[in-house]
Amino acid sequence: MRKKINLILSFLLLLTVVSSTVVFAMSAKPVEETEYIEPVANEDGLVAYYTFDKNLKDATSNFGEGEVVGKLVTSNDSGSITYSKGMRNQAAVFDGKSGVRLPKGLITDNSYSVSMWLNPRAITDFTTTFFGGINEEETGRQKWISLQPKGPVGRTMLWSGNDPWYDADTPLTIPKKQWTHVAFTVDNGKVKVYLNGKELFAGRDFPDIFTDEDSVFALAVNYWDTPFKGMIDELRIYDVVIDENRIAELAKGAAELEAPDMIKVPLDPNGVSVHDPSVIKADGTYWVFGSHLASAYSKDLINWKQYSDHVHNGNPLIPNVTEEMSEGLEWAQTDTFWAPDVIQLEDGKYYMYYNMCKGDSPRSALGLAVSDKIEGPYQDKGIFLKSGMWGEAGADGEIYDATIHPNTVDPDVFYDKEGKLRMVYGSYSGGIFILELDPTTGKPYADQGYGKKLLGGNHSRIEAPYILYSPEADYYYLFLSYGGLGADGGYNIRIARSKNPDGPYYDAKGQDMIDSHGSRGTFFDDAAISPYGVKLMGNFVFHHQLGELAKHELGYVSPGHNSAYYDQESGKHYILFHTRFPGQGEGHQLRVHQMFINSEGWLVVAPHRYREETIGEYTVEDVIGQYELVNHGKDITADIKESVIIKLNEDGTISGEVDGYWELSEGYNVKLTVDGSTYNGVFLEQWDDGLEEDVMTFSALSQGGVSIWGSHLDE
Repeated sequence: MRKKINLILSFLLLLTVVSSTVVFAMSAKPVEETEYIEPVANEDGLVAYYTFDKNLKDATSNFGEGEVVGKLVTSNDSGSITYSKGMRNQAAVFDGKSGVRLPKGLITDNSYSVSMWLNPRAITDFTTTFFGGINEEETGRQKWISLQPKGPVGRTMLWSGNDPWYDADTPLTIPKKQWTHVAFTVDNGKVKVYLNGKELFAGRDFPDIFTDEDSVFALAVNYWDTPFKGMIDELRIYDVVIDENRIAELAKGAAELEAPDMIKVPLDPNGVSVHDPSVIKADGTYWVFGSHLASAYSKDLINWKQYSDHVHNGNPLIPNVTEEMSEGLEWAQTDTFWAPDVIQLEDGKYYMYYNMCKGDSPRSALGLAVSDKIEGPYQDKGIFLKSGMWGEAGADGEIYDATIHPNTVDPDVFYDKEGKLRMVYGSYSGGIFILELDPTTGKPYADQGYGKKLLGGNHSRIEAPYILYSPEADYYYLFLSYGGLGADGGYNIRIARSKNPDGPYYDAKGQDMIDSHGSRGTFFDDAAISPYGVKLMGNFVFHHQLGELAKHELGYVSPGHNSAYYDQESGKHYILFHTRFPGQGEGHQLRVHQMFINSEGWLVVAPHRYREETIGEYTVEDVIGQYELVNHGKDITADIKESVIIKLNEDGTISGEVDGYWELSEGYNVKLTVDGSTYNGVFLEQWDDGLEEDVMTFSALSQGGVSIWGSHLDE
């Protein structure tokens, strides 16, 4: 009987024409918790249907009315919802300051579908339209989905966080001031996203968010982000996976959307996310520690396991973090940590050099925490360096000036070859500095101020210093990240070298890095700094154009904030860094590549990630053939350097999309002359994740500080 009544009511609603705008407003109040009653689905599996025809009621009568809230789903301030002509009769109008908290129990397992019409008035980053999940502030545990017109990848997507993160992203961003039908289905890990009836994403291993969870549901707001501004109509929730025919029916009347061609490189489903990874080996295990108290470990630099993530009480690195680290958090006016470094000192204990930063200014604190075990827990030993004290004296006794004084973040602590303990640090602001530390306390010797300046200043975009000494080359290599860390920031990894740990450092052109900075009065002057340093890598993609059996393209976006490791037993050099990926927005993962010393004493980076390869003796027959070539250039840019096809011919010539010459010496050294520039590097056989086979590669560096990579393709 109830089904018949609902059908009659729906029919009557369709016949009703509303010409005037009806305003509905109320003060936000907590949603009343009522006893959960299992919803009764109709024959299509529909369990909830919000028509927004002058109210926030569920037309199926399975659930109660939605409640208006303010800017967050937890807000107690007033919010308002109005109604206007929608795609089907009336629609709810959201003002960008309000949302609706829906009843609990809308989705309770891992098989469901959601359908709705959206008409954004504005497109803002991370803004949700439909949100569901949990956010436990005390434990930091989060499990949620968020349907976003513009998610972290910059496009319309279903986003899930945060353990694990999952980007079910479409290839476009829905338009403003136009109705778009959006639907998604989840079938026990299989996920699909539809725009205007067309399937634009399909993936596997989507996380189970709702089974056995007391989830919260909302429209236009979540716990963190800018509220949605625009209209929402015809929200339908199903407890089954509806098929594409049903979705096409729901999307009737929608306009055609053109999906642009784009480069998209998949993330590793078994990868870990540690932003700004700093490596240390302890008891046969490699550990990386990064921002937001994230960490991971591995026995082989290949298979990694996440150990900790995000700042919350209960994080195993610092379990009582909000109280124990309150001094630094309060000074920096933040609730999170930036890039740390961990080192074992002479007393056998592990010292974590942690730091916090306000973010929109260099108001930062750098301190020390100690543990008997690499995995923690670490106990705070206090702050020893601060920055950003406007109008007050800094560590050197002078009034703090952000154009000449450092931002006290991004520490790297190391022993030089003479056994002295040093710390290099800094980000943007006044540049990169180095201090000598007391190995008995781990803190700087007195009367050094901020230390010796190595490069940067005037807010130049240079950060993440890391110094590695190579006994093979007898050089100290200073790694740096230039540009901005976001997917569109052009982050790239550079090096310079010196015979002394505290410099001066020079690049391959012989330029003193102390001159790498913008002019006085400038801000983020990339043009002034891009000529300096040896650029090891930036944005790139191997297209695998000739690889018909290729599984996918390979490439990175904004690789950076690296650490490095030299293994004395094997003589191998490694670089560890975080990177984003083409087409994946701000999603990032840890990557490890092997490095080699070229004939000129410079480090070059292997093109593919480390898979236990060892350089060998190669013949001309081993290395000739077609390659994809990437030239990393010297610029700081958000553009992706795309591969071109070349051929290393048996007669020593290079043909294809570039011309030149090549020669092999000493079994693996290669010298290439490409378009008039000479590059020195190595050949190396590696595993290609895209082709899923072993391929020959080369990595080489010019005297101008430009890196080129080659990866073999069968003809």
